[in-house]
Amino acid sequence: MSDKAFKKLNIAVNIISFGMLTVYFLYMISVYSDFPEQIGIHYGEDNEFDVYTSKWLAFFPFMAGFGLVGIFSLAGIAARRIKNTSKKLSAEDDSFIRMTFIAALDAMKLFWAVFYTIWAHCVIHQTRMFTFGIPIRNFQTLSLLIIIGAFLAVDSKVRLKKSKMFIIIAEIIFCVVVILVRVMKNNI
Repeated sequence: MSDKAFKKLNIAVNIISFGMLTVYFLYMISVYSDFPEQIGIHYGEDNEFDVYTSKWLAFFPFMAGFGLVGIFSLAGIAARRIKNTSKKLSAEDDSFIRMTFIAALDAMKLFWAVFYTIWAHCVIHQTRMFTFGIPIRNFQTLSLLIIIGAFLAVDSKVRLKKSKMFIIIAEIIFCVVVILVRVMKNNI
């Protein structure tokens, strides 16, 4: 992917991430006066409310969402400004590592923006948290797949010159199996 296309993708992710949260924040402000004094704001393992509190805390998903999206944005800016990741790497490998790290940050940003937008929607409408049938704690750990994927991609790219392809494929399969076993274990 060219640098120009990559920058456009990064801008699109920022617009979508901040845009979703902002639209729901404005919607929350418009319906805030209709809330009862006590509302559910936090979800337990069964994706049902487990904490009820004052309605002003209905803004919690936005505080957390904007906070995480902001942190990932700042980390992306820092990653772009680093001169080189290692003196032992070629310029091509350095560029690949930087782009992979920034793409992982963007994916995390998008994941958490969607998660906290869904959370905000559920708080506004006082409904069960929607996580595709996965307990909320397990759903939140899915974002770790992004980090694992990025590390495997960088590791594979750098070591591919010195290693056999089957070792890298075995690492990927092992990580996928471990994650699937963990998710299935918690669903039983």
